[in-house]
Amino acid sequence: MLDKILRKLGYVPASALHPVPDDVAQPAEPPRALHQLSADAFDYERASGDSLCFWHEDGDDVQYALGRDDWVPIAVAGFCLTANRQCRTWLDDHLRARTWATPEIIDSWRLANSTVLDAFGSGLDERISFPSRLHPTTGIAEQDTVPFVPAVEMAELFALMWQRAHLVSPFLFLANSDPYVTLHSHHVLRSVHQANEHATERAVAWLSIWLEARGLTVDRKLELVRLPGYQPLSSRSYDEMWP
Repeated sequence: MLDKILRKLGYVPASALHPVPDDVAQPAEPPRALHQLSADAFDYERASGDSLCFWHEDGDDVQYALGRDDWVPIAVAGFCLTANRQCRTWLDDHLRARTWATPEIIDSWRLANSTVLDAFGSGLDERISFPSRLHPTTGIAEQDTVPFVPAVEMAELFALMWQRAHLVSPFLFLANSDPYVTLHSHHVLRSVHQANEHATERAVAWLSIWLEARGLTVDRKLELVRLPGYQPLSSRSYDEMWP
């Protein structure tokens, strides 16, 4: 009788509500993007790095990370200053050669970072006033000159200097012959390699000065530039070698 009275008043017994079990009620997490599937396995604390990526060994595997959250590798920034198609192709070639990332992983990374990276340097020239002629102020030629290079010209300087030193070879050898090794160590080739390496170091330094002059934060030690919203690409050599 009491139950009927309560129902007429609008009260419903708790047992009649049929609560959904906790394990069923919890919404499923959305699947992670391809470029971040290996992110949790990367350990920045024991990683080495350069101006393109970080890496560390993981057993027989090697883990790679293209920057960190909100921090872009300086080499990636250089290739993304303008919407040059060849720069995009060169960067993709280097990513496949260095990080073993598949085209699908690279496409996922590019899509996620399109608003952050795509020709991001094109609007930065508005942050600086270009003089009619250069007036040395610091006494350091590079510091007085680099900030006033237009974005498209800085993009060319960086891309060409980097490409000369890191040209991806279309040839793959399991082992080199002794005659090849002898010629490869010739002083002419060594001189070319050393000159290109030095030019790349200057290109990275110039790009850092250029970005800082436009108000961006550059970590000179880790060779990263801060671009909020950036998502790093993570990959591993094992995934590509034994899919």
